[in-house]
Amino acid sequence: MTTLLAPFFQYLLSFLLLYKYFGLFIIALLSSIALPIPASTALAAAGGFASQGYMNIYAVLGITLLGSMTGDLIGYILARQYGERILSKFVFFRRILRSESFHKIEDYIIDFAPSLIFFSRFLTELSPATNLMAGISKVSFKKFFTFALLGEFIYTLMYGMTGFLLGSEWEDNISFFLKAGGIILMLGIAVNLIQVLLYKKRTRKQA
Repeated sequence: MTTLLAPFFQYLLSFLLLYKYFGLFIIALLSSIALPIPASTALAAAGGFASQGYMNIYAVLGITLLGSMTGDLIGYILARQYGERILSKFVFFRRILRSESFHKIEDYIIDFAPSLIFFSRFLTELSPATNLMAGISKVSFKKFFTFALLGEFIYTLMYGMTGFLLGSEWEDNISFFLKAGGIILMLGIAVNLIQVLLYKKRTRKQA
């Protein structure tokens, strides 16, 4: 952990220890909405605290999942209901929404929503944007909820239980969490690249 980020992480850990489950819920919620909060680190820390008896691991996993899903649904529902209407009031965004390129992106998102939604859960920087695009593109609620829940469940289990198993040593192994997230992200990118190629091949046949 860099010296520059150390004070912020210390504040985050103090906040987590002070407010425990409520604090964990807020961190998961806000990171899912789009605030740059290291939810993965907070989850691993909560798992480590649970192994030392400060928290309950089942409560940690359940509350993190609830907070993450609440944030995901807020972004998706707001974008689905009001996103296009609000963006259309601005000339720049109105042109984008009416462009052929944007309609192609919408078609791609709708066709490959399951993998896009699932893999984006493992990188908190991409997850909020995916929620908004899924909402604007009118991805069905059932599909969004199912694959967001599946991705969030695995993400929560992976980081929470790893922190729990590492115990007090979770902070010394933070590079592990970064590598795990990177591997899953690369897998997601590979899957989506294959899907892009399949999508282009299908559109050429339809042309």
